[in-house]
Amino acid sequence: MARLLFVFLDGLGLGAADPACNPLAGSWPGLRSVAGGDWTAAAWSGAESGGRVTAALDARLGVEGLPQSATGQTTLLTGRNAAQVMGRHYGPWPGPTLRSLLRRGSLFSDGVACGGSLLANAYPARYLAALGALDAPVAGATTAPERRLRRHRPSAPVAAALAAGLELSDLQAWAAGRAVAADLDAAGLARLVEPVGWGAERLGLQQQARALAALAGEHAFTFFDVWSADRAGHRQDGAAARAFLERLDAFLPILVAALPRDVTLLLTSDHGNLEDLGSPRHTLAPVPLLALGPGAGSFAGATSLLDVAPAVRRVLAR
Repeated sequence: MARLLFVFLDGLGLGAADPACNPLAGSWPGLRSVAGGDWTAAAWSGAESGGRVTAALDARLGVEGLPQSATGQTTLLTGRNAAQVMGRHYGPWPGPTLRSLLRRGSLFSDGVACGGSLLANAYPARYLAALGALDAPVAGATTAPERRLRRHRPSAPVAAALAAGLELSDLQAWAAGRAVAADLDAAGLARLVEPVGWGAERLGLQQQARALAALAGEHAFTFFDVWSADRAGHRQDGAAARAFLERLDAFLPILVAALPRDVTLLLTSDHGNLEDLGSPRHTLAPVPLLALGPGAGSFAGATSLLDVAPAVRRVLAR
């Protein structure tokens, strides 16, 4: 069975080779070894070699304005030009129009049909409780997931996973190795799990990377949402950006080494942000696409966000 792990790095573009404004332009040996070069616009020209494809993707989708999360992520997950459907870039959360696109079919529903899908993130109890809390049905809502989405505005990946009939993972699932933490090392979960006395052995980059690799080996389609880059970019927080990149620099080589041989790794983003800390806004920068493994060749020739979902579907159909 063909399998694919989609590591989504929210708000990470390819910028100038200037570490003064672009933390990605620093020395990151782990990132360089995985991609075969520096993570800057000048160096990321696109290549296919030895089971690895790299490309710089246009995130603008032919629509004026700065790319936004909801339309970018919906495009990645469906293959439909969500910005053109909306008539503008839109975000951060998908509204009724974009949720309708996600319900019609996403990579999560494709994965279910091909042998199983997983949104690999672990979510704290307060988030899950808020997502499920309703005082009354919403007019026009036809399903329980849709009623929840109308009220609590989760991200496009969460909306797509729920529309595909998936359940979100809680911290007990994380403690059992059935989910991973968005911050890569699970340090943010420590204060939540230590008082109840479980999961401490799951903390750390190695544990999280290996757990994600194992989960990818059990599902046709696995999606891991990593949002720290976008948050650091909006805050223009150089220290937070470098701390995140340090974790990512260590995490990715461990993940690649641990992946089962039948899993293709895909890494990409929805828009630029972190690569230019001179502004708190999103950017027009291209975003990286990295594909490794047996299905990497399906991504050869990709030039925009619109090319991602069709390539994932080709991998799953192998």
